Amino acid sequence: MSLRTWWQGLTGQAEVLETAPATAPERAGFEYGIGPGGLTENMQGTTGTDRRSTLTQLYDAYLACPWAWASVNAIVRTVTAGGLVMDWANDDGQGDEEPPEKPAEVLLLERMIAFCNPRENIRQILRGAVTDLLVFGDAFIEVVWLAGQPVALYSLDCPSMRPIADEHGQVTGYVQVTEQGQRATFDPREVIHISLDSPRSGLFGVSPTQAAMLPITSWLFAAATSKEIFRKGSPPQIHVDFPNSTSPAEINRWNAQYQQRNIGPRNIGTPISTKGGAQIQELAQGRTVDYLKFLDQRRDEIIATYGVPPAKVGIIESGNLGGGTGESQDRTFTVNTVQPIAELILEALNFHLGRVGFGIDGWKMKFRDVDMRDSKTVEEIRDMRVRNGSWVLNRYRADIGEPPVEGGDQPLLVDRTNFVLWSDMGAMSRATVADRLKGTSFDLDGPAPGAPLELVAAAPPEPAATAPPAPTETRQQQYKRRLREALASLPGGIDERAA
Repeated sequence: MSLRTWWQGLTGQAEVLETAPATAPERAGFEYGIGPGGLTENMQGTTGTDRRSTLTQLYDAYLACPWAWASVNAIVRTVTAGGLVMDWANDDGQGDEEPPEKPAEVLLLERMIAFCNPRENIRQILRGAVTDLLVFGDAFIEVVWLAGQPVALYSLDCPSMRPIADEHGQVTGYVQVTEQGQRATFDPREVIHISLDSPRSGLFGVSPTQAAMLPITSWLFAAATSKEIFRKGSPPQIHVDFPNSTSPAEINRWNAQYQQRNIGPRNIGTPISTKGGAQIQELAQGRTVDYLKFLDQRRDEIIATYGVPPAKVGIIESGNLGGGTGESQDRTFTVNTVQPIAELILEALNFHLGRVGFGIDGWKMKFRDVDMRDSKTVEEIRDMRVRNGSWVLNRYRADIGEPPVEGGDQPLLVDRTNFVLWSDMGAMSRATVADRLKGTSFDLDGPAPGAPLELVAAAPPEPAATAPPAPTETRQQQYKRRLREALASLPGGIDERAA
């Protein structure tokens, strides 16, 4: 523990950042939605709407629409899947340098993260914070201080929190007023306020739930209409033409009988009966398929607003053009949706807890990486690394939890069915060149071990000694020679002259 941290814990003083001037200069600009009087407990903006009512509507929409619920939960669980851990800030990911021992301040922060409060752990608190960001656009976390250091973290209800700020947006405190009239005040250092991006700046962020309110509302009305249609057994739309002599009382009685006998799932298939000359005609066929298509269209708009691929919320459609493979969807989801939210939360935690709370320098909090790739893809990448020499066999075995083997520390280069140690690559290279030059006009001048090859043009071979060519026979000589051979082969050996 550093002397500064020990002194702050002893005196109960908050840390003053070294880079901050003694008196911060006042800001000249103004924040959107903040009037001349700033934000007070009773005036939370000049937009003309009640912020608590707006946040309550967002909360109701989040609970009522299953696609909003599924999208938010997919993002929340992915962000916090690996848990919160401490990491050395100078780690370049190459593994060539061992991290130093954790200082006392880092151990104290890890100890607090391991036990945030008696009811919640750090993962539940962060899940609640991400959910509030996606539903309300803002998240609040209470920090309990003791002896100048944070000792506990608690979740805070977003709709009941009211920032107190001047017209320039400088926050001077927070007030919580619950629906039951309970009231609590907080200093700025006692609340971690995280906001999503806002197109016009301001203290409050804009959530994807608020941006998706139109498709969510349309989906809810379409779902309610479909519910009523199926509750009544999907009856046809009919027109009944009663005779002129029919009294209103008889028409009302027939309508009541029709509602009782023909409407509802139990009455499906019951014929419509009339008497007295009444005529019944069907105005339009059932449009259930159109309702379902409308629900699917609004569903796609909702999950697109949240930035969640269809597969992440259980939508599996074959032949979906533009959907990409599962791995590409994971990559897009991580880079475009999950990682920005995770970095936004980590920035706030590292500043309020790590920098201001414990005075930590050189260490940072991060979410542990979780490998979401397909197991076959992972094994193919491991095999490729072993074959090209990036990994040794023992590194492969350590990655899958197996003990090392003798000789497994030598990198190999595997080419189809052949393999060679990387330490023998020089000899393999010389042998390959020698094999390629075999039978050419070049020859190898045997180099020293480790020396480069030298190609020397070989002298042309001397012509071999050959016998002088035999004299050419004339046709007359060839005839006589063949005649002698033929006569000699006859029985008795006829002489040429006798013939």
